[in-house]
Amino acid sequence: MGEFLAISTALLWAIGVIFFRRAVGVVSPFALNLFKNSVAFALLAITAAGLGQIFTVSIPPRDLGIMLLSGGIGIGISDTMFLITLKRMGASRTALIDCLYSPFVILFSFVALKETLSLVTACGGLLILGSVILSSRRSFGGSITREQFLSGCLSGGCAMATVALAIVIVKPILGNYPLMLLSAIRMAGGITVLLPMLLISGERKSVLSAFRPQSAWKWMFCGTFFGSYLSLLCWLGGFKYSHADVAAVLNQMSTVFIVVLASLLLKEPMTRMKLAAVGIALLGAIIVIYR
Repeated sequence: MGEFLAISTALLWAIGVIFFRRAVGVVSPFALNLFKNSVAFALLAITAAGLGQIFTVSIPPRDLGIMLLSGGIGIGISDTMFLITLKRMGASRTALIDCLYSPFVILFSFVALKETLSLVTACGGLLILGSVILSSRRSFGGSITREQFLSGCLSGGCAMATVALAIVIVKPILGNYPLMLLSAIRMAGGITVLLPMLLISGERKSVLSAFRPQSAWKWMFCGTFFGSYLSLLCWLGGFKYSHADVAAVLNQMSTVFIVVLASLLLKEPMTRMKLAAVGIALLGAIIVIYR
């Protein structure tokens, strides 16, 4: 059961990324993130309430602050950077950068939680970086400019670093509260960070227009439902009913699913170089996870 949920997480996240790729071509990454976080928060809050988690759990102010801070960094900032990367680099290249998540978690755990950092882990991280570098080659398919590639790598690296930092921040209290309630609070933290940014943004009208009914809603709602809600439920179930290392490896299969779906649905070219890069990235991720 746990393995099924873990592989379902990877597939659902990949489907969500494809929908987000469609949506980010119509609305800005910031607008899309605020929209998806608002919808996802409503879905998570309703689910947490349905499970009886909202009014039966007492949360000390310090832990509540940690949850909100984690959400602000990992959802408000990180997801915006991720969507910027998706817009600049396409789904396939972004899928490779997504593999940097595990090395960053290990790195921040080493710094903040004093966990070990081995040579094997470093080698796995280098393999992932190598796969990203391979994606800059013309033979990868769907060539982009050097400026797009470098700026996309920067925003993607920042996205993975911030989401990893957010997980490390909340990790010490992760087992103390129902995960659905915790996820809803973190989502609220993400929205809390985005709202002040909206007030000072010069794109307020365009951002607010994303909340008005439009054709892009089908991509935005579907991306949120599959990528930010269903995938989270399966992710939680995968780690609950399976070994953490097995679930983590199966979750990383999202890289393969994204590349395949991007080829089928977004018409991103499938090349030998792309297959090689995906294989190297997956190998690096598995090495890091099984360190």
